[in-house]
Amino acid sequence: MEREKVLFIYNPHAGKGTMKNKLSDAMEIFMEAGFEVTVYATMAPGEAAEIVCEQGEGYSRVICSGGDGTLHEVTHGLMQLPAEKRPKCGYIPTGTVNDFATGIKLPKRIVKAVQVASGNACHAYDIGELNGKYFTYVAAFGAFTAVSYETPQATKNLLGKTAYVLEGISKLNSIKSIPVKVTADGEVWESECILGMVTNAKSIGGLKLFRKRRVKLDDGYFDGIFVKTPKNPLELNQVMNFLLTGEQNSQIYLLQGSRVEIQTDTEVAYTLDGENGGKYTKAVIENHRQAITYFHGLA
Repeated sequence: MEREKVLFIYNPHAGKGTMKNKLSDAMEIFMEAGFEVTVYATMAPGEAAEIVCEQGEGYSRVICSGGDGTLHEVTHGLMQLPAEKRPKCGYIPTGTVNDFATGIKLPKRIVKAVQVASGNACHAYDIGELNGKYFTYVAAFGAFTAVSYETPQATKNLLGKTAYVLEGISKLNSIKSIPVKVTADGEVWESECILGMVTNAKSIGGLKLFRKRRVKLDDGYFDGIFVKTPKNPLELNQVMNFLLTGEQNSQIYLLQGSRVEIQTDTEVAYTLDGENGGKYTKAVIENHRQAITYFHGLA
């Protein structure tokens, strides 16, 4: 019987480096599943994407272990491959927040997540593209969005999600107002914002921002969240209330669209899945419906 060829890529530094301690357990599960496994430990940023681009077509399944950044790289690599030769993707979340993993109900315990990645329960989910760069679940600009890639890994390991909150609060005094023109499937909206996100995730940075809205990860549409610049303490309080509770108010503009264009007068820095996404005056964000099949923990 021919063994299924699997490419396993893990980030030894993600989270507290927990995958290194569970490597033997993971390999045992892979062997029991009948996999023929090729293993890579990433040593530098961008390496996971390069490995998938160069070797991905030779495998039926790519399994990656790390944080949202590792998954982001693997996703970008998979999208470089022809759709008909694109392997399915398993994800073992070992990072600090793991938003995408939360959305597809992956177990937090590594051994359980390895079992899911080695199983057969899978589904095709939407993938985003911003000016030629692919992302798994969110493209964002403005307040707090640089926190993930500017926060030192040691701080993330020590404080977990608290690191993001503390780092975000420390940036409050330097929040910049950004005039934007947003076009979503032909509908235009203009305002000044401190934060904008185009996403297909149910939580972002560990925050659940869609309390009364059902977010689908496979319908070909993004959900957009734009936070207007607060002009007084009451409006600032409304902004903070939304970030903490997900309850919508007059400071928040929500949209849906398969193609979203964001135009600004000056270059604005974007983050993709918590990673540095570049600076643009015009960001064209497109949804590739059900482009990658991921193994999930949904019942």
